[in-house]
Amino acid sequence: MKPAAARIADFAARWQARLNAGSGSVRIEARVPVNPPLLHTARADALMTELDLLPIGQNWELLDTEAAPGDPRAALGSLRDAFAADMVKPGTPWLGEADALTMGAEFLACFDPAIRQIVTNRMYFGWNPVTDAAFEWAFVAFDDQATALLLATHAD
Repeated sequence: MKPAAARIADFAARWQARLNAGSGSVRIEARVPVNPPLLHTARADALMTELDLLPIGQNWELLDTEAAPGDPRAALGSLRDAFAADMVKPGTPWLGEADALTMGAEFLACFDPAIRQIVTNRMYFGWNPVTDAAFEWAFVAFDDQATALLLATHAD
């Protein structure tokens, strides 16, 4: 099996153009961790700091990587919600629900399912910004081999 960083690069090659074909832009970054923090919020903040984005501390929401998309705090459900429709015009499709679920499943598959974790900057009441964009949705996923950012932003 390829290392996680290579799987993330393959994921980016498959999805980057389509993700950036909408009204927003998507940034995919991956790093190989060296002595990473163990706590999920610290791990996400370490990547934010390395990428010159804003760390948000305890405001990262830990998602469930094993939950069905309709379950509370489901990683697949959050990824679907983020990428199915345009962030600014929710009635306008982006990837559509089926492709957003496929994309989300492929992103999660980049990480070892036994130890992967994923956090988001969105909660039920809004989001905690990591950029200065008017709209954004950030995900940081990781295992022992890689830490990756999937960040959708829209300027207006």
